[in-house]
Amino acid sequence: MEELRQISWKSPPNDLGLVSGQVDVWRVSIADYPPDSVRWMGSILSAYETKRADRFHFETDRHRFIVSHTSLRDILSRYLYRSPQDIEITTGEHGKPAVLTNTELDFNLSHSGDFALIAVASGYKVGVDVEKFRHDMEHEKIAHRFFSEHENTELRRLPDEQKVTGFFNCWTRKEAYIKAHGLGLLLPLDDFDVSLTPDEPVILRATRPDIQEAARWTLFSLDIHSEYAGAVAVQGRKLEFRFWEWNPSQ
Repeated sequence: MEELRQISWKSPPNDLGLVSGQVDVWRVSIADYPPDSVRWMGSILSAYETKRADRFHFETDRHRFIVSHTSLRDILSRYLYRSPQDIEITTGEHGKPAVLTNTELDFNLSHSGDFALIAVASGYKVGVDVEKFRHDMEHEKIAHRFFSEHENTELRRLPDEQKVTGFFNCWTRKEAYIKAHGLGLLLPLDDFDVSLTPDEPVILRATRPDIQEAARWTLFSLDIHSEYAGAVAVQGRKLEFRFWEWNPSQ
């Protein structure tokens, strides 16, 4: 169980000094950068990342992709003491990214709307997810398809004014857990239960078929913005979380 805590997003120190047992989470604003800044950021990306950026039809989406992936490279460079463009990022069998030359550092990136989240840990599996609220979705129908029976029961019991928040609480917590595992769709969404009620402790309630798995993980809900939900999942206990605000001028 992870008790509710107030998050303060701070400017990072020059020497982050990440050690085992620490988890750093970065909040990145990815909107409203001038074209010159986006072009400069794009020059840092790999050829593969540039191709991915060019696939976006809308310029706004392309710019946000560039900013989020440039911020990832910049953040990783602070732990690896290498220039951002020299970091080789690869992907695992099921799509989870990793640094090619460093097997201890684990990280994950998620972006939605105007924000990205990046989580970094040493020696622990970590996953992160952020979602901007969408009020036009058929939340209960989607939950019925993807959430577990326990989660659907909890969602239905919420008052109407909390259902959207509850839905996205559940979605981001489940996505963060799946992304930390790095197994993609091989880990079914209904094989585990998370809590979702707003303003209650964040819990990985149950894991199946290994019922002991839940006790090995920490879930943490992230306060990003009033219209967003976010979560980080880490395969470890008794962790120290640090929360940083990314700025390209730092």
